Amino acid sequence: MANMKSTSERRTPVLIVGGGPVGISLAMELAWWNVESVLVNERPTTSLHPKGSTLNSRTMEHMRRMGLAEVIRKTGLPLDHPTDSIYVTRLAEFELGRLPMSTLREKISNPGPWGETLLTPEPIHRSNQFYFEAVMHSHAEAFEETDMRYAWRLSSFEDHGDYVSAQIEDVRTGRRETMHCDFLVGCDGGNSVVRRQLGISYGGRSSSGDRFYDGTMLSIYIRAPNILEVINMPVAWHYWTINPKGRVDFITLDGEGEYVLLAEVPPGVPIGEIDVSAIVQNAIGADTEFEVISVEEWLAGLALVVDNYQKGRVFLAGDAAHLFTPSGGFGFNTGIDDVSNLGWKLAAVLQGWAPIRLLDSYEVERKPIGIRNTEASGDYANKIGSLEFPDFVDEDSERGVLARESLKSTLLTFKEEFASLGVVLGARYNTSPVISSDGSQPPPDERATYIPSACPGGRAPHYWINEHLSLYDQLGPWFTLLCLGPNPPDIKTFELAASKLNVPLRTVSIKDEAIYDLYEASLCLIRPDQHIAWRGNKLPEEPSLIIRKVIGYDVVPN
Repeated sequence: MANMKSTSERRTPVLIVGGGPVGISLAMELAWWNVESVLVNERPTTSLHPKGSTLNSRTMEHMRRMGLAEVIRKTGLPLDHPTDSIYVTRLAEFELGRLPMSTLREKISNPGPWGETLLTPEPIHRSNQFYFEAVMHSHAEAFEETDMRYAWRLSSFEDHGDYVSAQIEDVRTGRRETMHCDFLVGCDGGNSVVRRQLGISYGGRSSSGDRFYDGTMLSIYIRAPNILEVINMPVAWHYWTINPKGRVDFITLDGEGEYVLLAEVPPGVPIGEIDVSAIVQNAIGADTEFEVISVEEWLAGLALVVDNYQKGRVFLAGDAAHLFTPSGGFGFNTGIDDVSNLGWKLAAVLQGWAPIRLLDSYEVERKPIGIRNTEASGDYANKIGSLEFPDFVDEDSERGVLARESLKSTLLTFKEEFASLGVVLGARYNTSPVISSDGSQPPPDERATYIPSACPGGRAPHYWINEHLSLYDQLGPWFTLLCLGPNPPDIKTFELAASKLNVPLRTVSIKDEAIYDLYEASLCLIRPDQHIAWRGNKLPEEPSLIIRKVIGYDVVPN
């Protein structure tokens, strides 16, 4: 009798499948709106092996919104650790080229070469995904709205039209539970059970396996406490080792002694026969103590996006919706942006102030961004992976010197991968049915360059209200109506219309002429995900029509 599996039933507004960074972030988004969720994750813990190594500015803006930016910045690289990316033959040998980057402290204290702190309140942070997951998990567990179930898996689900029933199972005890939910969201990675059951396929670029950063690779997590004693150059965050015995992407995790190495698999060598220690030793190029903590296999060279982000009441987000090669650091960051978009829409529908067809705008808005970002990442990976070099590049000889000088000029053209602020901050929803266009044209979408624009559909341009207060600190789980300049119009009719529709709305007045010039309008309506829904110099005759549009009443159901 003790081995018999018990079954029970429960209801929850949202069932989240997958407890990685995207799934946990969605749970946090929903808790921010006081919406309950249950999260199931087949593994018993958050990730213990390093994965994505960059929290980009947009992700950090979302963390600031939820009050977590400061605690997350205490993980990963310290404020003063160099963030340069360099190309070397081996860490103890020759430097081929260096892409200098400002430290986090430098970025915070002054605009820096790309002006990040003027364009965003939260510069990029070099912290690995597994640190991020641990922080997010500990905070999510503290909310009464979140039920975090690790070592639980999804067995199956059925969309009944007005609700979804799902079978979940405790992998340790076999106990089963039937979960009835309004919506189910698959955040369960590239091998998504949710995606497979929906019958949704990926489209895009797959691996060919004919170059570095393409095909099967190894991720090697090591601890090397004394490695700084043998590095033959100023310290960096990111070392690309290039020599005849193999290429390795060598990344600093904590600025002290932990590293992750992304290594190509030697041709024709079975995974089980690879000498991992030899790969590490070759990348370092000198005798120093190191411990291999864990090794994982992964597939590079992908730029894949699903055909559909939604079927009925079931949604896909993160790697379940798009698969990246890590070049540019767009992977899980794009997933965080997915759920910042989906989270407020689920809350709006569940709380009754938006129609269910608002949810049909999720795919319309996010799929083009998934395609855009995977293509950028794939192009960067191709550029790096296709790099050719002579076998004598590591020789201490005249021909070795000439080879390294020749490589240097090429390598220094790779800067865009590490400074892609256009990709990070420039996502736009221009064609969305829940954006009210004013007929203006946004700036060109460029990968390296971000040009602030208040053209509806884009992220609201950042503005420092004073030395310590960001405009983004005035935004929250509500729509925000910005009233800008010295003489904004009376907005009482707009506030009344929002109140009658039960749409959460707050107004923020800023009289600075500089922000009026930035936004090019007296009024600007900002969504909970910080994208601009509408702007104008005067109120429309019927403000309710604008509000109804941006919460989904004009969306044509799929």
